Amino acid sequence: MAGTLWEASPLLADYITNPSCPLFNSNNNDATTTILSQQTPTIVELGSGVGLASLAAALLGCRVFATDGSPSSTRLLQENFDRYRSDCAFTPQASLLEWGDDAAVDSLIYNLGKLPDIVIASDVVYAHSAREELSQTIRKLCPPGHMNGRVVIAHRWRADSTDEERFFQSFNGDFDREEIGIEFFPEDEYYRTKSMIDFRYPMSIFEMKRKW
Repeated sequence: MAGTLWEASPLLADYITNPSCPLFNSNNNDATTTILSQQTPTIVELGSGVGLASLAAALLGCRVFATDGSPSSTRLLQENFDRYRSDCAFTPQASLLEWGDDAAVDSLIYNLGKLPDIVIASDVVYAHSAREELSQTIRKLCPPGHMNGRVVIAHRWRADSTDEERFFQSFNGDFDREEIGIEFFPEDEYYRTKSMIDFRYPMSIFEMKRKW
């Protein structure tokens, strides 16, 4: 699917660049988010596609590593990033990463020099066959004890939202999960109109942090 801009990616980019985004806004009482606002956050994106969300984070001054399981996607990612090199304090880096490959995740963490502060992803839950590996990789990047780490996933609900919701519920045992409020969504009827079938908005953003 190289070259495809998935629907939830612009929503994720819009959220992280919102001036009130709690990930980077220090005007709150959460000490962990204040820490993120006072340093250069390191961000890893999973299933980056064309890299819109990664580029948005890089333009904010973050240190970004965009990953994808497709070699053609990683080549396209780096080409896109290089075009904006002069606009970023740290040019985003693109690398190949297969979900579920613990050795590859260990290598990525080694190259980062630390665990990522934030793991981001959009439209990565639609394929049921890849969810176990995706969950494994997320937990490897945000392991037990990584209390300042965050996982932010933007998701486009599809045919079986109940099945897709099970993926997010699977993190409830060891992560605190919060659905981002509609006030952070663009002022657009598409984003803010609930389905008549399951009364969901068409997209959701979930932020998760380790309980311990």
